[in-house]
Amino acid sequence: FEIPERFASRNVLVEVTGGGKRVSSAVYANTMAVTLAENYGRLEVRTRDGGAPLARTYVKVYARKGDGTVAFFKDGYTDLRGKFDYVSLNTNELDSVEALSVLVMSEENGSVVREASPPQR
Repeated sequence: FEIPERFASRNVLVEVTGGGKRVSSAVYANTMAVTLAENYGRLEVRTRDGGAPLARTYVKVYARKGDGTVAFFKDGYTDLRGKFDYVSLNTNELDSVEALSVLVMSEENGSVVREASPPQR
């Protein structure tokens, strides 16, 4: 399904209804390629067209814990190589995490939200 041209450069929520079901999904306009290495808890952000690393890109992570609560986990910026370690903390908080939601945001290149499992210990 193709998004109409007038929405091509905008963040949109796409909702499909049929057969008694309703499914929705957020589609974020961006020019980034975000790669998650879930086994290590690291991500890499590059431009989609040329593959150049995107340094100083903001990353914010939320965690869903075993008891079902959701809380802020970590934030920061990608380094000069476009990389960010999204799980390392100086605490044992990762032990209670079931899932992570990672927001990657750049003023020039848009936003991406990815879901990730915490790395196995």
